[in-house]
Amino acid sequence: MRRILRRIKRRIFLALIRLRFWFNIHLFGADAFHFVCNICGTACCVPHYVMSRESLSCYGCGSTIRYRSVINALLTGLGISLMPLPSHPVRQSIVGIGMTDSEIYAAQLERKFSYKNMYYHKEPKLDILNLDVFGYGCADFIICSDVLEHVCPPVSLAFQNLFLLLKRGGMLVVTVPLVEDGLAKEHFPNLREYHFKFRGDRRVLINRTASGGDEEVSELVFHGGQGETLEMRLFSKESLLEELTNAGFAKIEVMDEEYPDFGILWRQGCSVPVLACKQL
Repeated sequence: MRRILRRIKRRIFLALIRLRFWFNIHLFGADAFHFVCNICGTACCVPHYVMSRESLSCYGCGSTIRYRSVINALLTGLGISLMPLPSHPVRQSIVGIGMTDSEIYAAQLERKFSYKNMYYHKEPKLDILNLDVFGYGCADFIICSDVLEHVCPPVSLAFQNLFLLLKRGGMLVVTVPLVEDGLAKEHFPNLREYHFKFRGDRRVLINRTASGGDEEVSELVFHGGQGETLEMRLFSKESLLEELTNAGFAKIEVMDEEYPDFGILWRQGCSVPVLACKQL
């Protein structure tokens, strides 16, 4: 019942978004942009100003440019036609793993592939730093979108484990928010055992170091919430490519080509997907 209510609420929300876009274009003269969503297949007409990486820009499913670019990179890596997911045949022989993927596209992937969306905090669980209960070489593809900036150090272990999860010839689609090379930073290089406390109305991190001492960090950045959404690091393109190379990935490609027909446009400085393959 709750799931049905959530779906109804979402449909109402998306209908209101569509109505707002219509008013902005037809009554207020906003520049219109037309595309077909490659996740749900909806033909959209939206104001041009919503075409940014994280803005909802499809009123059929609520996808963003990042979500559509992830699916475009996935289909490119699999070597299959670049067309909306609903138009694809079912390919149950292709095994995929999502690392806390958005349900906006996870539901479509479940219909088309042998795909499972995994989580750190709930079932089905996958701790990318600990693969003791998970099989190596099991996946044809892995999607890891805006996750690795939140993984506890050492992040190199996460890249190595992503590599181990893939079959030979498998591929990883990865996105992280990127900064200039000089701004890349590991926020908590000594992180070991930590918890949060409040100092007044401010949340701080208390870390127990390897030597047994406590250190307190007050300048914290959270993405979309609290807890495990804590920003652990800032990647640059150079540092991301280095981590992928060191983990053993080959044929690493920055997927910065635009696909306007699918609503994929990149503005200057926008973080784009990277496709990395495990050699046969």
